[in-house]
Amino acid sequence: MSLNPETTSKEEEQTHSSFNEGYRTSPDQETKDWPPGIPFIVGNEACERFSFYGMKALLYLHLTSLYILSGAIDDTAKNLATSTTHLFNASVYALPMIGAIIADRLVGKYRTIFYLSLVYCAGHAVLALAEDTLLGMYIGLGLIAVGSGGIKPCVAANVGDQFGKGNWFRVRTVFQIFYFSVNFGSFFSTISIPLIRDQYGPSVAFAVPGVLMFMATMIFWIGRREFVHIPPKPGGKIGLLDTLSSASLFLAVGHLFFTSHYDVWVKLAASIFFLALGLLLFSVRQRLAPDDGFLAISLYALKSFFSRAGNVTAGDTFSDSQQSALASSRFWGKAVQRFGQEATEGPVAVFKIISVFFLVSVFWALFDQHASSWIRQAEMMNLRLWGEQKVLSNQIQSLNPLLVMILIPVMNIFYSFLDNNGIKTTPLRRITVGMFIASLSFVVVALLQNWIDAEGKGKVWFAWQFFPFLLITVAEVMVSITGLEFAYTQAPRRMKSTIMSFWNLTVALGNVLIAFLASFQGLPLADFFWVFAGLMAGAGLIFGIRSYFYVPKDYTQL
Repeated sequence: MSLNPETTSKEEEQTHSSFNEGYRTSPDQETKDWPPGIPFIVGNEACERFSFYGMKALLYLHLTSLYILSGAIDDTAKNLATSTTHLFNASVYALPMIGAIIADRLVGKYRTIFYLSLVYCAGHAVLALAEDTLLGMYIGLGLIAVGSGGIKPCVAANVGDQFGKGNWFRVRTVFQIFYFSVNFGSFFSTISIPLIRDQYGPSVAFAVPGVLMFMATMIFWIGRREFVHIPPKPGGKIGLLDTLSSASLFLAVGHLFFTSHYDVWVKLAASIFFLALGLLLFSVRQRLAPDDGFLAISLYALKSFFSRAGNVTAGDTFSDSQQSALASSRFWGKAVQRFGQEATEGPVAVFKIISVFFLVSVFWALFDQHASSWIRQAEMMNLRLWGEQKVLSNQIQSLNPLLVMILIPVMNIFYSFLDNNGIKTTPLRRITVGMFIASLSFVVVALLQNWIDAEGKGKVWFAWQFFPFLLITVAEVMVSITGLEFAYTQAPRRMKSTIMSFWNLTVALGNVLIAFLASFQGLPLADFFWVFAGLMAGAGLIFGIRSYFYVPKDYTQL
């Protein structure tokens, strides 16, 4: 629904015409077969994840060595490396908020993915050429965060866009295939890149992931004619104002992911600046063409709620399409009356999903530590494999993607068994159980650390880490894959990428939590693990209570 049909329809017509030149803009609703673009998306994702996790496998230890060279003592260097690694991860998963806005409102998912992939490639090039300086690392990581973070919400949403009513039953399977390709790339990169670094040095080791990222970009470009290209709405000048205003409003809070080390007054000034800029740009946009998007509807509903106009009375009239429980809501009723049922469902879905996903950030705070604090633990262990053969401490994390590829089909069989016996494995139930299993993984890793502290460095065999890796991977399969499926199916058509970005934001919040705790340099590693085990158990309990009252609603891509 548009509040200014003459203005916005002209903008949308121009936007849609640019997408109709050789591209399909909607999926085949009748076919039950697999969409033709899926192999290109899977191939792209496997190569992209190889590049990202290959780089990430080097990151913690390489940063530690650079901080030591810059004058930091050993423990300080490790804490700085942990903090930097997780703030980088936070950036990667916070920036999807902006990438989603660009895709949904301005240029579409395909163009967002393709052009930001080139930025991604540039970041790898900087790491390969300037890996021996902290400045070079910061610039390279910044470019990768912009590239990877920008495309992240679009890639998973682009998978779902390829399916219509006829083959919608394949959505759960495709997200499992998609996640399998993620871990396929991750496993081989985590095994091979540390060996390449050991034999040829860090410059070559950082260059190889860059080559794979370029291959990922080319695979995606080759498949462009096979994809469904959902046009952005509204696009054009109005879409640009939407993007700039929404990005500014997000940065009013989102800048904290990048300014955590600045003084409080600097953070406050940045928040005020971005908030004022965002509201100014949004007011300009509204004067040109009143919006029926997330921000406009939410502000209108809030204003109506605190005014007499906010009360939905017996005299209010609604069209047949607006007759719903949402139309009768005291908070959203007037918004439905003005903007329509479909448009109002967008912000409602966002707020519902935020209330469910917020606690998942604690899971990601645990999970992403297998690339930092678990490596730190592995360095204290006996790394001998057999005879004089040793494994590298940062190779052990390859257990995670390997176990994911094994566990995906195993968990599917387990889910089917439970479903067939009357125990419904709904997405929210799977996520809840997965969070408790994640807590158990940190109980095991904390017990291992107590054992290491008692026996001394180099005494406890590294293979004992298999057990916490098994538990955290089971949790990942239950939480992460399910979360991708759940976020996409619960998102109205206009907000697919946006809601996927909120899922990614839970990862960012988790990494910020780790980076914050890493600043407590006096906290023993075992206590660090116990703290997160307790946090995860508490978060799982609250999540289970919230999910019990959640009423799901699936949205196919019509």
